[in-house]
Amino acid sequence: MDNHKNMKKILLLIVTLLFPFLVFAYPAQHELFELNKSMIQLWVSYEKGVTGTGSGVVIKKNHVATDCHVFQNATGVNVVKYHDTYSPIGVYADWEHDICVLKFDNLPLEPVEVRQSESIHYEEEVFTLTFPNDNPVPLPSYGKVKALYNFDKGSIIRTSATFTVGSSGGALFDNDFNLIGITTFKSPGKRLGYFYCLPTEWIDKVMQTKMLTDIRSETAPFWALPDEQKPFFMQVVLPLQDSNWAELKRIAKMWTQSEDDSTNAWFYLGLAEKEFNRDFAKLFLNKSISLNPRNLDALEVLYELSSEEGDDESIKKYRSMIEDVDPDHFVDHNSQV
Repeated sequence: MDNHKNMKKILLLIVTLLFPFLVFAYPAQHELFELNKSMIQLWVSYEKGVTGTGSGVVIKKNHVATDCHVFQNATGVNVVKYHDTYSPIGVYADWEHDICVLKFDNLPLEPVEVRQSESIHYEEEVFTLTFPNDNPVPLPSYGKVKALYNFDKGSIIRTSATFTVGSSGGALFDNDFNLIGITTFKSPGKRLGYFYCLPTEWIDKVMQTKMLTDIRSETAPFWALPDEQKPFFMQVVLPLQDSNWAELKRIAKMWTQSEDDSTNAWFYLGLAEKEFNRDFAKLFLNKSISLNPRNLDALEVLYELSSEEGDDESIKKYRSMIEDVDPDHFVDHNSQV
């Protein structure tokens, strides 16, 4: 009997460990190797001998897209590939949106294919390629698109594919190996990790500006502004982390007034309202999924509320909608339990 129980535990452990590999269609090693050829590491120097690193991706011949903050106000920047060093001859810079393109005249690397962010959908499988923690080779991280935030003629992508120091300016790819975003910043705090990527539309836009030779700028990127000046999708994070539902409700309400067609704004208002008035919460959450039926966050809360209330008809409805978005959702949750 004990042997039988032990065998069940071992099988459960194996399934749990293998589950991520069964769910995500990971690129093969040779496919990653091909993409790696278009990824570069940035080496940055500052005064007093201080150095730093970042990531970048070749988006057209002799052009590397990255984040401006990787080298902003540095004394020098170079890119390294296969132990060779290349110096840019100029930069196209949008300091406010933190998107920069370095121009070279002798970079022997092939560009990646680029896809516009407007065609991306929620829960789409994605992966990043970056140089985290000064790693000399690009490393992948896998996840899904969790949210899209309309902002300044592009869609900021929130993904569950994580990244860390050294990853700024790296690439977010879809499963067809198209570049769909630039890895840029994460939410503050440790309890709730939100990872954000800039839209590829901004790359096209910055390429239409005048090339600069000066990498100094006093302009702060939008995500580093004081809290009250940040976009609403960033303002909601700290109240959510702190379970400050009144503050979350206040910010989300302003968000819905500013963007009545935002599925995310209505989701956060519904999530906050759940602590005060469940009828209003369900109203706002249903508004969220009417704007985007693939908003899994809103569907999960509606399913949770229906389960707590014993509403079998609603349970069946929201479970079906969740499985339409993520067929493995309940399998995943059961395996974690």
